[in-house]
Amino acid sequence: MPSESKVYIVGVGSSASSRDSSSATGATKSLVSAAVKALLDAGVTCEDVSRGVISSGSDSSNSGSEFFKALGRDDLSVDNVKRGSEFDSVLQWIRVKGAQSVLSVALEKSTAVAFVLASENFLHSHPYLKDSAALIRELDGSQSATEGSEKSQLHDICQMVWRLRGWSDSNDAAGKKEQLSYQGASNKSFQLSRADSRATPEWNDVEHKQDGKHRLGYNPANETREVSQEDFEAVKATGRKDNKAGDQIQFKRKGGDRAALSKL
Repeated sequence: MPSESKVYIVGVGSSASSRDSSSATGATKSLVSAAVKALLDAGVTCEDVSRGVISSGSDSSNSGSEFFKALGRDDLSVDNVKRGSEFDSVLQWIRVKGAQSVLSVALEKSTAVAFVLASENFLHSHPYLKDSAALIRELDGSQSATEGSEKSQLHDICQMVWRLRGWSDSNDAAGKKEQLSYQGASNKSFQLSRADSRATPEWNDVEHKQDGKHRLGYNPANETREVSQEDFEAVKATGRKDNKAGDQIQFKRKGGDRAALSKL
């Protein structure tokens, strides 16, 4: 029996929901903000995404299409899924249907969260991601989540990925080969570990590494900032940066490392 295709989280991002997130425009802006961070973290643009998955808990059936239009990808096929089913859909697309990369976004109570997930082929074609990507796999019925694991918010997965990279303040994981578990709203459990199978590094070893935190311009594990218009423009699909849907969304401040942004 052939081995199961591996799936990796290569970019994560989270943003506080905007005050008007109950409106379609407010929800879209919150989701775009989180997605911009995830794309910058992965060092890719929306042009590199082959599929979209969105869950917002919103009654609006247009939330997914409006979100991807804002990023210049109105041509992208998008799955609107129930909250808690995001990873089920993504894993199906990558493992079974051959998608190379999927942008998944969700709107939680107070946070918008985004993930860029990718196939093993995608990871090999973007070798700079190998020591920051997290391998994700679903635990089957004979396996159990980490002791003490409870239902978690998707934002917790961002924290787990940052921890595996050595970005977190807490250094109790340094030097250990960790396998972190997440139990979602669907009662399915997922396990995360470093893609390179190495131990979690010390912060001193990764502080100056040119990676997602430098493309963002800060360490998201310890600090929260808004995205900028520069960030937004950098990750929009190539050749579609004048998309009118995106014109309705404006961010204020300047972005992260300009040299890094220019390479996207």
